[in-house]
Amino acid sequence: MPRLLSIACLEDQPYSCHLGNQSALSCAFHLIAPTRTKIIPYSLLMSIDVVGERSIILRYSMFDVEMSLSKDFPSKGQFLDDFSNFRLAALREGRYLKMRILMEPNSEKSELF
Repeated sequence: MPRLLSIACLEDQPYSCHLGNQSALSCAFHLIAPTRTKIIPYSLLMSIDVVGERSIILRYSMFDVEMSLSKDFPSKGQFLDDFSNFRLAALREGRYLKMRILMEPNSEKSELF
């Protein structure tokens, strides 16, 4: 009897890449609360800070994106490689990934974006 393989829905994946090996111009951040999508150009990205095993901070010119990875986040190394080479098309908040976008990094007036 053949065995059925389960293929996860795209919405269940924490991130997706652009087709092929080409770099992209922007990345879409799909956040849960409140439900919204922010499309941010890669040209604003200044650095990627890896803090510990499960925390990543994306430093953009006018804001920071704080990401928290779950213990069972699939392939963190590949994720960082794809992001640093501008191949990520979208990041989805969910079971594997939590995100916050903060305006005015390093300021006392930080607010959620």
